[in-house]
Amino acid sequence: MTLLGATLRAQGGDSFEAIKASARRQLEAGKPLEALKIATGISKRAPDDYELQYTVAKVYRLSGQLEAAEKATQWLLDLRPENLGGLQEAALLREQFGDLTGAVDLLNMVFRATPASKYKGRAELLLDIARIFDKQKMTKEAAQLRQEVERLKGLEIANEKATAAAAHR
Repeated sequence: MTLLGATLRAQGGDSFEAIKASARRQLEAGKPLEALKIATGISKRAPDDYELQYTVAKVYRLSGQLEAAEKATQWLLDLRPENLGGLQEAALLREQFGDLTGAVDLLNMVFRATPASKYKGRAELLLDIARIFDKQKMTKEAAQLRQEVERLKGLEIANEKATAAAAHR
């Protein structure tokens, strides 16, 4: 259990932060409809809570409710125009709408703005770009990106091991 999870449990299951975390957990568990029920149920309490609105936008996109996803993603961009999560959601929506070039452009912009030390996030972005390259029949480029993803995964594992070793000292 994470420190955040323990803190939220101590606050009680009905706290706003605990409910918000529950929506994220449902999404991470591959249960977008459950996440949507939770997130939309509390979104009126804090329509400008970026994390919550990000969850709402992502859930709408993953559940195929593209019109609602577009509206929620635009709200994210209105709240924080330069936020990388909102820009990534916008890129993935562009992919859904068939604007593959625009999606890759946005994903590249997010990739360049993502710190080099964020191996997992950068790998996720490269996988998104590789998937779009496959759709564009750019298989050689997609394969090169997947090789870079494997390199980044190796760096992430090495970083986790180093962090764990340092924590045990």
